[in-house]
Amino acid sequence: MQIQVSGQHMSIGESLSIYTKERIQDVVSKYFEHAVSANIHFVKQSYLHLCDILVNEGTGRHMVIKSSAECNDVYSSFDQALVKLEKQLRKYKSRIKDHTKSKTSEVYVDAVKYVINPHSEEIVADNPVTIAEAPHKIGSYSVAEAIMKMDLENLPALMFKNAATERMNVVYYRKDGNIAWVDSRE
Repeated sequence: MQIQVSGQHMSIGESLSIYTKERIQDVVSKYFEHAVSANIHFVKQSYLHLCDILVNEGTGRHMVIKSSAECNDVYSSFDQALVKLEKQLRKYKSRIKDHTKSKTSEVYVDAVKYVINPHSEEIVADNPVTIAEAPHKIGSYSVAEAIMKMDLENLPALMFKNAATERMNVVYYRKDGNIAWVDSRE
């Protein structure tokens, strides 16, 4: 597995690099025999250290597992993010290790993803101020697969094409911690 360790507003020493590479290798190898890559990124913000971990699982299901944590110690922030990552992997272990690709997960709808500035004074209903625009693919999943993808990628919401009904759906985390599911009528 290819592991990249980087830092922003801080230098990554050799001991931190070796520690993170060994620990991530141990955890990820329990769940994936052929994980492609892992990216570990540290950011120093005043007295806090933020650690982001991204793992490309390599099973061909195009899944990226994300985890992050912040703490006043760089090693503790990594350890906390790694614990979160391992909990996610343990929760979805059987689904992740299932190497039989679902036909539904290979179907995508082309879309455009926009990033809008919410603080702009010129927000017009049909023409808001757009910061970025990028092509995006909306996958076709079952509701359970969409929730798993949203959870593993640490997303607040996910739009998908429901494999059972062929309609556009959205799943998202509510403020009370539950997950809501919106199913379109058309």
